[in-house]
Amino acid sequence: MAIWLALLSAAIFGLVTVTDKRLIAVNMPDLSSFYLIIVISLYGHTGLALAVFGIPEQLPLGHLLLAGLAGLFWGAALWTMFMSYRLEEASRASAVIHTFPVFVALLAMPFLGELLSISQWFAILIVVIGAFSISIRSSSGNLFSFNRAFPILMAASMFTALAHISGKYALEQIEVEFVYALRNLCMASFLAMFCRPKDVVTVIHALKHPQTLAFIVIGEMILSPIAIFLNVAASSLGAISIVSTITASRPFFVFLYGSILSIPPFRLLDETIDRRTLTTKAVSIALIIGGIALLSFG
Repeated sequence: MAIWLALLSAAIFGLVTVTDKRLIAVNMPDLSSFYLIIVISLYGHTGLALAVFGIPEQLPLGHLLLAGLAGLFWGAALWTMFMSYRLEEASRASAVIHTFPVFVALLAMPFLGELLSISQWFAILIVVIGAFSISIRSSSGNLFSFNRAFPILMAASMFTALAHISGKYALEQIEVEFVYALRNLCMASFLAMFCRPKDVVTVIHALKHPQTLAFIVIGEMILSPIAIFLNVAASSLGAISIVSTITASRPFFVFLYGSILSIPPFRLLDETIDRRTLTTKAVSIALIIGGIALLSFG
């Protein structure tokens, strides 16, 4: 069940990623106004979750602090990821960020006591290699080169790993619904630091555009909260090393959705879809899917 929930979360997050890419690259004039939209959505869903599920009576202080810290790490991961979207294609950016399972697996051993078999380690490495290779650009003069977004993407990957580890620790003693609410609250609080008063006016003007409004409602108000809750639920049910690796299948969905939305008659994104690029990405995606399959049945 944990694997299926994580996979469904990744599929939904793939849609969120391509809508975010479109909003950041085209519809929104600056990142801070986009952050404000996310902040409003996260605060709203925090209030909704608390109103529906309430606050648990037992909240161990250590686990409560780690739940909040997980939310801050998720906020930092989003912050760095959104910066990279201005510098890199959505499919490539998502792929580099989703090398985080290797960090999760390494951290889960000393902090959570998780142990992996040789086949599971092999599967994680396959997924990471697949995700990493999709970010490699061929260039004249050098076999491979990386652009300036790479350090930012690796920072996002590490923040994501730390968020998974701290969130898993919190879920050992705190209910899924409250961890979900606290994650949203702390994510919103982190991103709110990068918003400016004038962003309110910018957002109001942006929402007057039908396409912008549609992307925000579908991506940020509906799909993102569902994907977040599914991810938290999956983390509570399975080993975080396994769940995080399944989550790393998101590049497959970003690649699929991004390629479709980059061809006529859509042209909503500008993903590269020439034969060489598609072949490279297809091989990388095959590695990701193969690693997940090995992890699922290993």
